Amino acid sequence: MSKFHTAWASLTFASVLTIAAAGANATDLKDGPAYVSVTNWSGLYAGANLGHGWTSDGVVSPSGVFGGGQVGYNWQGALPSLGFGSHLVLGIEADIQGADISDLGSRVNSFGTIRGRAGYAFDRTLVYFTGGFAFGNIENVERGSETQTGYVLGGGLEYQVNRTWSVKGEYQFLSLDASDALGAGPLGSASLDRSEFSTIRVGLNYHIGRDYDPLK
Repeated sequence: MSKFHTAWASLTFASVLTIAAAGANATDLKDGPAYVSVTNWSGLYAGANLGHGWTSDGVVSPSGVFGGGQVGYNWQGALPSLGFGSHLVLGIEADIQGADISDLGSRVNSFGTIRGRAGYAFDRTLVYFTGGFAFGNIENVERGSETQTGYVLGGGLEYQVNRTWSVKGEYQFLSLDASDALGAGPLGSASLDRSEFSTIRVGLNYHIGRDYDPLK
């Protein structure tokens, strides 16, 4: 991982913790130590997303759109010994995307991730950090195409419109290793055996097994 992306990941995680601590202090002053989050984030959900991907670290700068779906599960109020009470939300999420992130020489045809999520809930709003395993089909006009694997780091914000629906915005950075220096890479990386790109997306999630109530 480059120094830039290490610093970015650290800054993102530190920001989440800072916001979480500030929110905890504010609610303690307002409602006392017995305060609990009103909105329930626990449970299974599935949804769809649409986004834009790009890179500018290499000689060329592929960019373009992608879209796909995700499924996940949240546990709210996990690890009470950490002192976050009902604010801490832990989860796991998997997604798969069809993509057209390309220039004249390189292209991301598809990619996906399997990630953990750790967030802090302000009732309807969830701020979270995410990271885990990533894969993608990378194509190069001179080297053919191959499926590469690596890691993903990111963060986002999700808002529950009501008990059954939520919307989110998310940033992800993906780093995928080619099989060797003669593989399908490079794509946005100084290394000949690695493809790297960033994505931003908006998504819609349906929380399964909940009764619809427009006022909650």
